[in-house]
Amino acid sequence: MLRTPLEALKTQAQVAMRAHEKVERSHALENVLLGVDRATRLVEQLLILATVDPEATFSHYQQVDLNLLASEIITDLAPMARAKKIKLALKSNGVCTVLGEHTQLSLLLRNVIDNAIRYTPAGGSVDVTTSHTDGVKLQVRDTGIGIAQAEREQVLKRFYRISGNGETGCGLGLSIVKRIAELHEAQLTMSENQAGGGLLVSVIWKKP
Repeated sequence: MLRTPLEALKTQAQVAMRAHEKVERSHALENVLLGVDRATRLVEQLLILATVDPEATFSHYQQVDLNLLASEIITDLAPMARAKKIKLALKSNGVCTVLGEHTQLSLLLRNVIDNAIRYTPAGGSVDVTTSHTDGVKLQVRDTGIGIAQAEREQVLKRFYRISGNGETGCGLGLSIVKRIAELHEAQLTMSENQAGGGLLVSVIWKKP
């Protein structure tokens, strides 16, 4: 998993060392920096997977306020959205709490919202909504490139990446979301965002 990005880093470093022209050297060093970013993200995601793979137990669960959690994560990711001139908003339909592990639910939300921002073109929008009609529902709508229906099951598998989207990544984000949803007995679905195109990701906790 790590061998390919590290080999690419080594190659670019060797190119920079051999380069005689300043432009060629600068280009190679830029590629090294990009490679470091990709490798760092891969390691971070692998560490996250290690924390959510063991079976969670109810003894570690507590009531988690999804509105408060979403608000905190949106605040953290707001600079990323502003850099792309993306409108990032939270719409709440009342108090929404679920029984769960706070850190894992934070990772779930962060990965879904981060993905939505990454795959939404500049000037688009990402809307996070919560509701508690017939259970608790968390939804993230974006006006991005969407995911073809034929690939929606594939993107939930580890290391699967959609080709040709122009974004770097390691293909772990949605597999982490799926794992956390399973541990919390929640249903994860993906569909087309009927309001403006793009993707609609829903995490649903049914009433007991």
